[in-house]
Amino acid sequence: MTSIKYGSLKINEIKNSSGLMVGTNIIKGRKSESVVNEGFGIIKGNKNKVQSNAGFIEKHS
Repeated sequence: MTSIKYGSLKINEIKNSSGLMVGTNIIKGRKSESVVNEGFGIIKGNKNKVQSNAGFIEKHS
């Protein structure tokens, strides 16, 4: 068995897919899933169209 010893340990952040295990641990079947939905916010201009989650700007001469 591997043994790791620290004099001190500082953790600034633990993200959604992270974990902190203390002591003797056996990790089995760990799984993480996430979905990120993002949007444009504001679309400015004349005659702009949003189709299929993509922005299109039509040029007129």
